[in-house]
Amino acid sequence: MKRIDILEDVLSSSSPVQKLSSIDSESFKKLYFDKKQPVVIRGAAKEWEALKKWDLDFFLNLKKDKDIYLLSGKYVQEDNIYKKETFKTFIQKLKDSELSNKKTEDHLPALDIFHFFPHLKDHTDFSIFTKLTTKINDELAWLGPAGTVSGFHSDTANNVFAQIMGKKMFIIASPKFNRKMYKSKKYMHGGVASEIDINNVDIEKFPKFKDVQFKSVVLEPGDILYVPQNWWHYVKSLETSISISSFGYTKTEVYSIKFKEKVLDYLHRRGYYKAKKCWCCE
Repeated sequence: MKRIDILEDVLSSSSPVQKLSSIDSESFKKLYFDKKQPVVIRGAAKEWEALKKWDLDFFLNLKKDKDIYLLSGKYVQEDNIYKKETFKTFIQKLKDSELSNKKTEDHLPALDIFHFFPHLKDHTDFSIFTKLTTKINDELAWLGPAGTVSGFHSDTANNVFAQIMGKKMFIIASPKFNRKMYKSKKYMHGGVASEIDINNVDIEKFPKFKDVQFKSVVLEPGDILYVPQNWWHYVKSLETSISISSFGYTKTEVYSIKFKEKVLDYLHRRGYYKAKKCWCCE
């Protein structure tokens, strides 16, 4: 069994995600949200307070500190092992790593940032998206060093992803390629993972994967990417990175998709559904 890194091959065969310089909410709904088509809006977050203020020093200077769960290694494909630390200890570790050029693999996935720091809520503006959803979106932050990877997975929610600091690369694929993405049987709250780790894969084990058509983009600070629900995506930080996602459902989806997710999560946490076969942090 020979395992290889095929990231560059996937990138070289991918096509670019469509890019816009601006768009209004009505056009976004008609052309992209309703059609479930990805799009990048360059500089859409450039006037956000988050873009103007958020960096490592900003977070270090927050008055309160919080306990968090950090992850080392790839998010999703590897057997994730979480460790508890304080938020500011982690931020200082990131800063020290930048200053000394010492590599750290610790990263912070899916932080419920506005629950931890509610006063930062006004620093973002996802209104182009929340006008189309139930306005009770889950907004999660992602912080980590260069090299942080989230392996291929898809989410049941629509996702508007804003890059705040650093550069981040996305590789995405339509759900029409589901059968060729080799879904994992492990439980993942709100989504599903692929068995394929493109940085360490036995490609002969997944012969249909070569037929998947990918799109790719590198996000810079201020860019926003719309990832429609059920689209597969692989994400890699090219620099120390701060990002924030808004995950949302339409009213109809809340009573269908999200309700189902809540039931599965309830059963899973009580040991009735894929117990201990998951990527949960606890």
